[in-house]
Amino acid sequence: MRGLVVGTLVLALVGFVVFIAGSSALTEDAVRAMWRRSDLKLFALAFAMMTAGLYFLALRWRAMMTDRTGVEVLPLTGVFVVGTLLHYALPGPVGEFAAAALAGRRFRISTEMAFAASVHARFIGLAVAGFVSAALFATLDMPVPDGMSRWIGLATAAIAGGAVALGVLSAYPAVLREASARTIGRIRFLRRVHASVERLADSLQAVGRLGPRRYAWGVLWALCGHGAVAGGIWMAAYALGATPDPAGLAFTYTMSTAGAVVLFAFPGSQLGWDAMFASLLVATAGLAVPDALAVTLLVRLQQLFIVLLGGILLLRVAAVRTDDTGPLIG
Repeated sequence: MRGLVVGTLVLALVGFVVFIAGSSALTEDAVRAMWRRSDLKLFALAFAMMTAGLYFLALRWRAMMTDRTGVEVLPLTGVFVVGTLLHYALPGPVGEFAAAALAGRRFRISTEMAFAASVHARFIGLAVAGFVSAALFATLDMPVPDGMSRWIGLATAAIAGGAVALGVLSAYPAVLREASARTIGRIRFLRRVHASVERLADSLQAVGRLGPRRYAWGVLWALCGHGAVAGGIWMAAYALGATPDPAGLAFTYTMSTAGAVVLFAFPGSQLGWDAMFASLLVATAGLAVPDALAVTLLVRLQQLFIVLLGGILLLRVAAVRTDDTGPLIG
């Protein structure tokens, strides 16, 4: 319920900000002209493309699992959708672990292994987005707004720092075990948590040793997922009658995705993402302000659709009673 409320409030807040920010550009005549040239069928296709990206993200997650026996992609996509709802309701790491617990329950796998695979998969996605945005920025000299270069640097540093920390914990799991033993391991009622941290340390090490071929699959699925979402955003703009520059739109999406790492730990803080996304659409993709604001609102609406779908799936999990072999999601 909290995730649904937060998601709805974020959409309402984005709509209000769009109205205020675009009050001078979104005149009655401009809105009517935008509506006349809009194609509802293309909007539906754009929503479908953006939603299909979740399937590839589930494949990316599965590629990082050490034990994939019985892990089917469509049910895992359902878990990923529920995880989107949980990210709106809970701080980033907590929502991620809750989604991993659902995956563990659904597929009878270790929650810690599912979490370790999810963390590695997420950093693969961030690294791919960061690399693409940096390459486009370096080769095409993107006309980013004032102050955005600093944001790019902060996002790059955050991704690089997180990747290094993840690599250290995966290569030297004893660091995590020792830190847990010296803190929560000394508190009696937290010993079960300490045992879970130890299992997580083992899982991080196991995922880190999967080898280059498995990581190459993770990169491939990350590229497919980013491509599906970026293509859906381009289609949404085209449905409005706009023709965004493909390279600029790719930079906008990948930079916004990489930059979201600094918002990951704060539920409801997605408004900063919307501001960055809209401003980049104008500066680099060449969209007019009304079109950029409309596309941003449409993207947020699609994300609310995912949140609502996650709520439906989560209610199904809560309502359905199964035995040890019955499905929980999907």
